[in-house]
Amino acid sequence: MLEKGKISSGEFLIMVIIFTIGGAILTLPSVLVSLAKQDGWIAYIIATLIGLCFVLLFTRLALLYPSMNYIEVNEKIFGIWIGKISALLFLLYLYYLSSALLSEIGNFFSTQVLVETPMEMIMILFIVTSLFGARLGLEVICRTALIFFPWLVLLLFILFVFLIPDINFENLQPVFEGGMKPIMRGSYHSLALPYVQLVFFLMITPYVHEKAEMKKNFYLGTILGGGVLFLVVIFCILVLGADNTARLTYPSYKLGMRISIGNFFERVEVIVAFIWVFTEYFKLTICFYGLALGIAQLLGIKNYKILLFPLAFLILTFTIFSHPDIVHYQNFMATAWTPLSLTICFILPLLLLMVGKIRKK
Repeated sequence: MLEKGKISSGEFLIMVIIFTIGGAILTLPSVLVSLAKQDGWIAYIIATLIGLCFVLLFTRLALLYPSMNYIEVNEKIFGIWIGKISALLFLLYLYYLSSALLSEIGNFFSTQVLVETPMEMIMILFIVTSLFGARLGLEVICRTALIFFPWLVLLLFILFVFLIPDINFENLQPVFEGGMKPIMRGSYHSLALPYVQLVFFLMITPYVHEKAEMKKNFYLGTILGGGVLFLVVIFCILVLGADNTARLTYPSYKLGMRISIGNFFERVEVIVAFIWVFTEYFKLTICFYGLALGIAQLLGIKNYKILLFPLAFLILTFTIFSHPDIVHYQNFMATAWTPLSLTICFILPLLLLMVGKIRKK
């Protein structure tokens, strides 16, 4: 194994929660509500149930060869050449996902927080920070996330409690206004962000100590992370209304601006920003780490760390030139991202599990 570190099932649970929330907490409500309107919360419940089916697939695949990660399992089941091609498709997807996460960081900060700062400088700072995290290894990434996790829970609690006075239940009406079709469309587009991306954890399941606990915590982490996103979606609808949620690029960030307690505790959107930055950073770092580890295994390189600097440069370059503006990026995510994600992260693992079961028999 290129990775010598080990993590506990509890650390694995926290990483699943953070990975599920990361990236989706800011952008998911807008995409979901634009499709399903005020029934977006129903669409997300359906997406979560389907997401648990994905987790069932991933856990079965992980337990098929417990000591191997996803890249090694591809070569074990499909053979060297087909396995390398399948693994390469997954790594290309992971490369684009890392680039998309970095692009979201740059777009958010350059439009909402540091409007006078060039977006490229923001992305450079984040990719360098992620590089150092990936270089320190899996154990350090997970234990650092463990330190920050209680602050994440506290800030989420503060956000939801202080938004309760602004709730308007009339914003949920009428229920099923457009029937099931828009709800199913919303559920479909929610699968790629974040549930189908949980296939990434097949890269680190061999390094988890307790395999039985890992399986349970995979489900629990998905449910807890999905529960947080469900609350974000339904609070956006209840507080902002379906029309405003669909119109805004970052509706959950707008939620923080609505908080006002006694005319002295207000405009606490920094809470939402910190939650998002925290989860997005760890998601980017763990994806960056998995990408370097997977390429090293695919090419037979003994030390994945030598790939980190060139990969950071390639991710940054691709992020800058892949999408000319945020509108182009959003159009791509709305039209091509979900079918691409389902192909790479669901159909290929399903085929892998079927062939693996047959070969084992």
